[in-house]
Amino acid sequence: IAEYRELCKEYPTFRQRSEIPDVAVEVSLQPWRNYQTDGCILFSDILTPLPGMGVEFEIDEKVGPVVEPMRTWESIKKMHLIDPP
Repeated sequence: IAEYRELCKEYPTFRQRSEIPDVAVEVSLQPWRNYQTDGCILFSDILTPLPGMGVEFEIDEKVGPVVEPMRTWESIKKMHLIDPP
């Protein structure tokens, strides 16, 4: 969809498109508006909760999700339960 490609210019990373609520809603509604489908799928990512647990990651457009390996007890102790806002 042309409007999705335009949105990607303003929000170039997958994380921006899935973690900024207004942008995720817009991405979710674009196919619905363009094709009048019977439903809409919420655009998100299964990894979205990780930063809230103390686990940072990047999404490499050619590789996919990249998480720093946790090889020490100290790195594991940095993880925590999700702290709701």
